[in-house]
Amino acid sequence: MFMKKIILVLLIILLTGCSFNLKKEMKETDDTGNIEEQEEVEEEIEDVYQDDNPLKISFYQGSNSVYQKVSVFKSPLNSFKDIGIFSIILDDKDEVRGNYKELYNNVKNSYSDFKFKIGYNISFTLKDGSSYDENILKPIDLFDYTFSDYLYIWLYDDINTSGWHSHIEEKDYNENTVMSSIKLMSTALSREAVDGFNITVFTYDSDDDFDDDDHYRGNSKFTLKIVYEE
Repeated sequence: MFMKKIILVLLIILLTGCSFNLKKEMKETDDTGNIEEQEEVEEEIEDVYQDDNPLKISFYQGSNSVYQKVSVFKSPLNSFKDIGIFSIILDDKDEVRGNYKELYNNVKNSYSDFKFKIGYNISFTLKDGSSYDENILKPIDLFDYTFSDYLYIWLYDDINTSGWHSHIEEKDYNENTVMSSIKLMSTALSREAVDGFNITVFTYDSDDDFDDDDHYRGNSKFTLKIVYEE
């Protein structure tokens, strides 16, 4: 009788232990499965950028309502001398004719809710190998007109002003401001330090148009190359 009790107790212990191990293994399997499912979901919602901006844009120079597209501009980069003033038109034709304000407003008014802003990216490499690559979305991105020791920049709103007007200052900047033209000036260090500058203009309507490194990733852009030449 005593032996039967011992055998019964051992059977209960063994059965309880097996049950415990089984539950533990099932729990580990469930946990692992949940983790795998969570990882798969995270991969599926990976950021995918869709560019729905149809605007064309280019740099132009001209007068008397005739403007020529400029993609390369040669300059001696003389100390504290203007490189040039370049106008922005929402077009990509080699030549555009018309009143400057009307050219912009005609495009703007073709949209029921026009939210696009104009921005710039300035990039260049010094002869020592170091490089600059910065966006200008507002006047505050410049220290007054100083972009760097190698380039001075002034931005103008030619759409909301008439006659002679000064460059845009941060205190005057608002949602209606259009940074429609840019003036570039070389510095005392430009000629010796760089071979030229890349000035890219683009349009954007949200932060989503920039990646995690603040690089513009849309197609509504155009690059002007300033090339050193005597």
